[in-house]
Amino acid sequence: MAANVSPVSEKRALSKPASLALVLTCLATSNLIVAAGSNEPEVLALTKPSDIQQASAMDKAIVRLSNKVMDCVRAKLAPDSQCYCLYTQELSDMRTTYEATMKAHPEWQNRVVSYTQEGKTFAVSFGGLSRQLENKCPQTR
Repeated sequence: MAANVSPVSEKRALSKPASLALVLTCLATSNLIVAAGSNEPEVLALTKPSDIQQASAMDKAIVRLSNKVMDCVRAKLAPDSQCYCLYTQELSDMRTTYEATMKAHPEWQNRVVSYTQEGKTFAVSFGGLSRQLENKCPQTR
């Protein structure tokens, strides 16, 4: 009977990805339901094409890293909370995109921006992203 319990426990552990993976995934997907329900002023609805392009570039950088992190979590390549550290290029790209975006739009810091592109609505939480970028990777070998 214990043999039947063990696989279930392992399966449940797999369904709880790293907090970074979850945050990155949430940042990369539309979370306007939460933002719209909160009625908080920090949500900026973008309409200017150049602003949308910049926010979209940030979203794409988040998605690229998030996809890698989720693959790592599923394959158990590293502890869940450290999977993002395996993808230095994607992490660097995301950080560079964030820094360029903050330089161009300092008013977006600690805010959620939303935009519509090709009939779909997206949202990026720059406050959440900033907090995640503060996390440091452990030193490698």
